[in-house]
Amino acid sequence: MSQGGSALSPSAVMSKKRAQQQITKLAEEVGCPPFNKTILLRCLRALPALTLNAAQTKLLAVSGPFHSWAPIVDGVYLQEPPVTALTHGRYHKVDILIGSAEEDGLVRRSKTLKKFEESSEKSTSKTAFYEALQNALGGENSNSLIKDAATWFYSLQHSLADYAAFSRALENATRDYFIICPVVKMAAHWANRTRANIFMYHVPGSLSQHSASLPSDVQFIFGLPLHPDSEQLFTVQEQSLSLIIIQYIANFVKSGNPNYPFIFSRKSASEILPPWPSFLDSTEGSNYKEFALTLKNKKGLKTAECSFWNDYIETFLASTGDVSENELSRDQRGQVFPPPFTQTQPQPAKEVYN
Repeated sequence: MSQGGSALSPSAVMSKKRAQQQITKLAEEVGCPPFNKTILLRCLRALPALTLNAAQTKLLAVSGPFHSWAPIVDGVYLQEPPVTALTHGRYHKVDILIGSAEEDGLVRRSKTLKKFEESSEKSTSKTAFYEALQNALGGENSNSLIKDAATWFYSLQHSLADYAAFSRALENATRDYFIICPVVKMAAHWANRTRANIFMYHVPGSLSQHSASLPSDVQFIFGLPLHPDSEQLFTVQEQSLSLIIIQYIANFVKSGNPNYPFIFSRKSASEILPPWPSFLDSTEGSNYKEFALTLKNKKGLKTAECSFWNDYIETFLASTGDVSENELSRDQRGQVFPPPFTQTQPQPAKEVYN
């Protein structure tokens, strides 16, 4: 079971170089000596978790909310990037239940950066918040061509004349790039390459958010609406939804299928459990279950956006050899994608958010 992304996410692994850069910046932020590894680790381990978390949040305001920590391909514990293993078929063909949430934890963290910016009383036209989001779109090498292409594509859906609209567009872009589209791509890969069960879900932004620290799918899967300390925050309908989702997950754990609990029987143990269709990659739109009060079955999650990231951007990188912006001429840039729109001066951040 995979929540909030997949092994195909650009942030699934990180290079050793970037990990060393991040630990050096974190050490400097909290006052630990960065040059001696033994002393550095001793210093960091002695600090309270809240101190480290606050320092990391501050750093993410500059480097981008998706430049977080990830496993390193060291040849020992992780011998190759997950995408390489999947490409060459080096994986176990097991049943998978995979999903995403509109208010994913990483997206919520990007909103925390907005609060950090406000507390720092920043109101410049090019604020750290959306600059950080832009940086995330370029990947580890901060490819400005990808950022330009994403800015153009998402400008078709949003008016980017002010800070609020621009930040919403960038929030959608980063969510699609790092979370939702890798989930869709993973599900399609599994459906096309294995005979295993594959089921996908998505939690829309309309579902109420009752925890600042937990994404919505985690809240309902682990029964937060039913816990005595938090049940008063949820409606009766939300509590019923949590029970159904828990039953789906329990069935999947037992049988590899969320619809029934036994491999030998396709009869559901619950009469109130709405059927959940398998993913079935299709040009008409692949199936997924929407984790909302109505529990609708839907097709084609973020079809246009995921075509942009999974098809266009990958083709673009392959055609350019993932070169830097400086290595392309003006004519070549024009052939890759249209000139970016002209952005008007955005309003000060505090005014827009208020």
